[in-house]
Amino acid sequence: MTQARKKKVLEEVRRQRQRRTIISLVVVAILIGTIGYAVYALTQSKGDGNFPFPCLAEITTVHVHPWLQIVVNTGTNNATVQIPAAIGILDPQFNTAGVAIGGSCFEPMHTHDASGIIHVEAASVSNQYTLDAFFTIWKVTYPNGVPVNGVNRPIVFNATDILGFKVGQGHTLSLLIDTGQPSYQNSTAYGALDLTRYDLCSAQSTTAPCSPTATGPPQYPGGYPYGTGHTIMINYS
Repeated sequence: MTQARKKKVLEEVRRQRQRRTIISLVVVAILIGTIGYAVYALTQSKGDGNFPFPCLAEITTVHVHPWLQIVVNTGTNNATVQIPAAIGILDPQFNTAGVAIGGSCFEPMHTHDASGIIHVEAASVSNQYTLDAFFTIWKVTYPNGVPVNGVNRPIVFNATDILGFKVGQGHTLSLLIDTGQPSYQNSTAYGALDLTRYDLCSAQSTTAPCSPTATGPPQYPGGYPYGTGHTIMINYS
């Protein structure tokens, strides 16, 4: 083989290796992009990327059941707002009574039925399980709002607004704790209210709203220090 011919063959081999390297890099880039998009699509379809907490299994180191009621004067009547089942539960599974008995994952604050009982189930004690965080979870779960007198209302709560009903022009908004009890207070905490301090249910709770999903005492490291029988009402009048 002449020197010129040998040089030509070596050049062709070099070009082929270069082409194979480029093709391999392109294939790897496509695979990485495909896998990345699949992971993104999966999380977006489940919606857990939008929740304020990781969506996990039910963890009951802290297990507390506050009871939230919302009453609004709509101008025509005093409407009790139904807080729906399966807030904070992805892919919920319901029994024939409409109770969410399962799901692919759970936020540390969620609902199993429409009684207003909130299940706070977490791995550790924290002051982050607030009314504001619950409303965020509710809004992510039900982005179209909540019906009040047949009209869907935005899921919002702060010191001046509940579900789009705003204070002013004679209307007031109150956060009432333990109505009718010696521990009654008209709280100014609003969205910062720590729900772990306001358990309703106990081992003796065998009727609604604790039954059927919250019949048992609160669980809390070292014992629950806040007592039971608490109520929480957001009242717009």
